[in-house]
Amino acid sequence: MEKQFWFDICNNEFAVPAGQDILTLTEELFIYLGSPDPELRDSIAYEIFANWIDQGQYPPELLRSYILRLSANLNEGLGGAGDDSLFLRAFSVLCLAEIVQHDNQHPFLDRDEVHNLLSRGLAYLESEADPRGYTGEKGWGHALAHTADLLYVLARSPHLHAEDLLKLLHGVSAKLVSSTNWIYVHGEDDRLVRAALTALDRDLLDEAAVQSWLASLTPPIPGGWKQAWADEGRSHAYFNTRNFLRSLALRVVSAEDLKHKDKLQSLLLEANANLKPY
Repeated sequence: MEKQFWFDICNNEFAVPAGQDILTLTEELFIYLGSPDPELRDSIAYEIFANWIDQGQYPPELLRSYILRLSANLNEGLGGAGDDSLFLRAFSVLCLAEIVQHDNQHPFLDRDEVHNLLSRGLAYLESEADPRGYTGEKGWGHALAHTADLLYVLARSPHLHAEDLLKLLHGVSAKLVSSTNWIYVHGEDDRLVRAALTALDRDLLDEAAVQSWLASLTPPIPGGWKQAWADEGRSHAYFNTRNFLRSLALRVVSAEDLKHKDKLQSLLLEANANLKPY
């Protein structure tokens, strides 16, 4: 289909055009998820699919089949960096987030299905090696931010309990403390903070669990962050972690109805104070 066909759908409140089969149209949208054209990928494929989910256009069994397909996309080119395979992975994980968000509002997934999505999301978070946020003329990659969006909606799922939320938080910390050639400058810290704070606000984790997680924001190597500045990859990881902790502390300070706000503020103040590379 020509772009204008799709833009007409967007401009008509995402109504399915008369005489068109939504399943056939969705198959074409899925092809666009990996396009280097940001209009096809972001403005058309993602926006239309997300809105059709929100409109209830897809029955549960079809969404289940889409979960399998989108999850498989996360393996395409995984481990590489700098090529266009990033787009399929990054926008597939964002579409998974939309399905989980729909389940949070209109439950149809069972406990095992949600747990599988958490495991798949955390495995992808760990393995994604392409850190690009905005790529220039090809638009947004933003795999880390999009994965954070999946973790955010998963953290809200009633199927996740204390041990699951702690696993989610440790997945975030493990990604942040890993040596990297990139400093996240496109709002990734704020998206990760939203996921982490949602997990914390479920009020299922005791103080010892939160302290354990905050301690994991120091790498498990002799000296922790000491002399991180002497190695470029570790230095980048330090600043990514520091930016995340500062963003989290700021969100906690500004939150109005956060459970155990004062205690969490105190723990974060201590964690920030201990985050020293010297």
